[in-house]
Amino acid sequence: MSPSKSKPRIPQRDIAERAGVSISTVSRVLNRVDGVSEDAQRRVWEAAANLGYEPGALITAPALQRVMLFRPWVKIALDPFYAGILHGVEAACRRIGANLSYTAVDPTPENCVQFRESVQKHHPDGLVLVGMDDRDWLEDILTLDLPVVLVNAWHPTLQLDTIVPDNHTGPRLAVRHLIEHGHHRILHITCLQRPTLRHRYEAYRAALDEAGIPYDPALVLDMADRFNMTTEGAYARIQQFLRASPPEFSAVFCANDATAIGVMRALQEAGRRIPQDVSIVGYDDSDMAPFLAPPLTTVRIEREELGMLAVQRLADRVANPGLTPIRVELATRLILRESVAKK
Repeated sequence: MSPSKSKPRIPQRDIAERAGVSISTVSRVLNRVDGVSEDAQRRVWEAAANLGYEPGALITAPALQRVMLFRPWVKIALDPFYAGILHGVEAACRRIGANLSYTAVDPTPENCVQFRESVQKHHPDGLVLVGMDDRDWLEDILTLDLPVVLVNAWHPTLQLDTIVPDNHTGPRLAVRHLIEHGHHRILHITCLQRPTLRHRYEAYRAALDEAGIPYDPALVLDMADRFNMTTEGAYARIQQFLRASPPEFSAVFCANDATAIGVMRALQEAGRRIPQDVSIVGYDDSDMAPFLAPPLTTVRIEREELGMLAVQRLADRVANPGLTPIRVELATRLILRESVAKK
């Protein structure tokens, strides 16, 4: 037996608990990765020495055992889109034997304090943050020195792993499909406050430009508040829009399926037939989409796969904190049903 194999095997979790730091900090210190304060380095080395660590001794690789997931507060969290991501996270945690806890949060300064206290109380190995757009809140979270994976939110200047659906090609496919059916006056329902939905809006404009169709800002309904991107919110907004002598339109591209459902209901109550009078395309391919009347043409996002990829990346980062952050865009595809007709 070689000398290195005769040395004690020290669990990184034991060192982390004794030093009062995260497992990722222990891994970075022992592997001499930059970015750890001198005080934290000292505590890690002292804890390791007290546990019998010697240079060259075997250290058990950290494993992802406890995951905390935070998602937007309950009004949005009930949306099937977020439910699908949760299912994927749960499935991936079961597969690797990790314990999962999750909650809905409203990222305000007051709630950020409660969030930090909750994380410090439960000592997770890593965090999955879903749909978190508030940059100040995220920057505060990153000071917790924990592995973090962000899902369905976009902060390209922050150094953290990000998993998002394709918000560029999918919308172009949707708008091109409407244009191919003769629709040039396409109403777009969105929330420009959200970076991910703004990308879909930009793709909407790009598809119009590619087809030589002038952009009309009057055909963009900005819901303004992300929490209005619901069936109820879209239903009320379209009713208001129709009462205000709206510009002519023959089709609607909705930034998610929840708004598409509300739009369909409002249009039908106003006497407009779908798709004979107005064609509709959604985004997400929610479980309800095939059962609407008519079934909704939409862009499919593999929601569960977003969640599974997030957990896998979190496990990789726990095992190797020095990994370069990645940004993954999961491909989408257009699902053709019966809510689009030729003009």
